[in-house]
Amino acid sequence: MVVIQITHHILPEHVDLYLKATLENAKATREEPGNIRFDVLQDQTDPCCFQLYEVYTDREAQQSHLKSEHFALWKNMVQHVFANRTINKFDPIYVR
Repeated sequence: MVVIQITHHILPEHVDLYLKATLENAKATREEPGNIRFDVLQDQTDPCCFQLYEVYTDREAQQSHLKSEHFALWKNMVQHVFANRTINKFDPIYVR
């Protein structure tokens, strides 16, 4: 299992574009074989801060996602919207 947690800080003028593109990508990702979860979360106190929580069955499924057409489209649509971003990858120890 591969767990990825991504933090995106979006420039305020691009939040609507980011949300539209990210929700479309999330819906398509949920249809991928090997995707277990794809959550899009917005910070309650900072509307420009988002968390993506992604879970895949294995590294192959996660790498396949990065090669998908919908991910390439998302990446192209949002490449200019970021103020800051971080990616964390985790190995699950205990998952229910």
